[in-house]
Amino acid sequence: MDAYLENWRTQIKKGYLELCLLLLIQKHKRLYGFDLIEKLKELELPVKEGTLYPMLSRMTEEKTLQAEWETENLKGHPRKFYSLTKTGVKQLDEMKDEFEKLMAIFKTAHSGRSL
Repeated sequence: MDAYLENWRTQIKKGYLELCLLLLIQKHKRLYGFDLIEKLKELELPVKEGTLYPMLSRMTEEKTLQAEWETENLKGHPRKFYSLTKTGVKQLDEMKDEFEKLMAIFKTAHSGRSL
């Protein structure tokens, strides 16, 4: 794959990774970091810890996510679970709307219909 296409693919993934994270957290109500890594891998969107955890921290600081440590009822070590805040739900709705607009543009341009 040429360098231009690889760079484009990287930028696209960065753009929709946050949307995918929010959608997964919304679907499952709350998730912890390693679980997110596994679910993204299943979706063929592998992400490294060094990418995910800073993003989760930023989203928590921005009040998009709420982080809560859970130590009871777990086998093993404590886990930090992430859930959507009201702000996060609103942002996700806006992101979904924008994504749907982009997909409509893509479909229209790809179909050959005049714009």
